[in-house]
Amino acid sequence: MNKLYQFKIWTLAALVFSLSACSSDEDASSKAANELFNVERAVAFGPTETSWEVKIVADCEWEVTAVDNSNWPDLSVSPRSGEGNGVLVLTTEENHSSQDRTAVLTLSTKNGLKQNVTIQQTRSGADLRINQDSFEFSDVAGTQTLTVNCNTDWEILGADTNWLKLGQLSGNGNAEVPITVNESFDDADRYALLLISAGNLGDNILSFTVKQKGKQLITLSLDAVEQNFTAAGGKKTVKVSSNGAWSAAIPTDISWISITPTSGIGNGEITITCDPYTGATLERLTTLTVSAGSKNPQRKDVIITQTAN
Repeated sequence: MNKLYQFKIWTLAALVFSLSACSSDEDASSKAANELFNVERAVAFGPTETSWEVKIVADCEWEVTAVDNSNWPDLSVSPRSGEGNGVLVLTTEENHSSQDRTAVLTLSTKNGLKQNVTIQQTRSGADLRINQDSFEFSDVAGTQTLTVNCNTDWEILGADTNWLKLGQLSGNGNAEVPITVNESFDDADRYALLLISAGNLGDNILSFTVKQKGKQLITLSLDAVEQNFTAAGGKKTVKVSSNGAWSAAIPTDISWISITPTSGIGNGEITITCDPYTGATLERLTTLTVSAGSKNPQRKDVIITQTAN
């Protein structure tokens, strides 16, 4: 009797637990079933649209619990939660690529209802591709090729530098565009960011960079450290030896000395012209300064003197 009694007790306990669990599950399902929660399931937008609204019809609390936008990083969603009817605002940049962009939003209610919303932004009407997005050159002159694959008109913007030249700045369809750089006469690297735009409204835009290294070492020397003039004045020269671009200057408040040229590339010669010096008893002097290089500047000075009568 004792064992039979214990068996009845355990059987009754198991039955009560089972009924309790079923009641709990049914309550949760019942609550979720009683919730009103409707969201647009799919939204599609054009490549130039940057803001959209997704309407939510609900009588409960809701939350955006997941945003799968791995190929659409500039997509933002706001707000991320609410109660009752609401509007999700989606913002992004224009789609200038030749690929559609897709994201999936997951919205959930407090009691477990879930809905997914698929967002798509269509691709640009212009199909534009280039062979590479960066070109690097040494300090010497050189040429590389930009390969453009396009199904419509295209244009390159930003090539307004004096050291960089493109074989063509616009075209229609596929093309091979030579990129040519001049020799660099400085020790600093130089860069250019260029854009290539396709389509009548520039609805597909790609960018690429051109970089040229500077010279590893700029050299500079002069054949004189001083030049002396008599009171009669006259002309003298200073020879410049350099592998780079250089500039020459005298102080701006000095009017009795002039120089030409004031800049050059490589080896050159500077002519110093000195005015006559009359009615004075004291010697006068100034300094000619020649400079080269911008990353590690080189400087050489020439002291210029003129005796009085």
